[in-house]
Amino acid sequence: MKMRATIVLAALALSGCASIFSGSTQDVAIRATPGAKFVVTDTYGRKVASGETEGTVNLVRGAGYFSPHAYKVKFTKPGYQNKTLEVNPSLNGWYFGNLLLGGFVGMVIVDPLTGAMYNLLPREIEAELEPTGEDLVAMERETAIVEKTRAYPVSKNDYTARQKLPELRCTPLGRPAVEGLNSGKEKFLFECKEGQQVQLLCLSNLGCRAG
Repeated sequence: MKMRATIVLAALALSGCASIFSGSTQDVAIRATPGAKFVVTDTYGRKVASGETEGTVNLVRGAGYFSPHAYKVKFTKPGYQNKTLEVNPSLNGWYFGNLLLGGFVGMVIVDPLTGAMYNLLPREIEAELEPTGEDLVAMERETAIVEKTRAYPVSKNDYTARQKLPELRCTPLGRPAVEGLNSGKEKFLFECKEGQQVQLLCLSNLGCRAG
């Protein structure tokens, strides 16, 4: 038993505590707004990883002798503001284990060379992207229309009228205003996501047409 303990201590002293327990790389978890893409660059601006929405990247801790890596994670999505977050180095607690074990080689050579003397923080990154000004205005408009029309009554011709909208390039927001509700002649006024209004005339047993 004493021989085994001696061998283990010798290995730790010669190899470096941080290198043994932490390794030269570290996983960092990334999560972002659905559909957002991310690119990770290192200290020298080199692209080292990329992905979409979420993923885990394996990053090298050290950039050279007694030199840690620092990373930037840039998030992009059309219609949203770009966002960049940082992953920065800090000293690994295991590095100081060399002092307790007399690991001079591990402290001044092995751990500094492998980069294992550093941790990368944070270990998890979350990025919620904000819509750009134009998209924010559009979202507020759409929300207002949906809320405004929530109380509008639903016509028996509602389904038939909606089937006509794709050919008129209209994505309806909320319920339409209806004139002559449930009569033989109904007029629908749809607010469209595209920004325009579409008016349809629906006649009993004859379907709906623009007008």
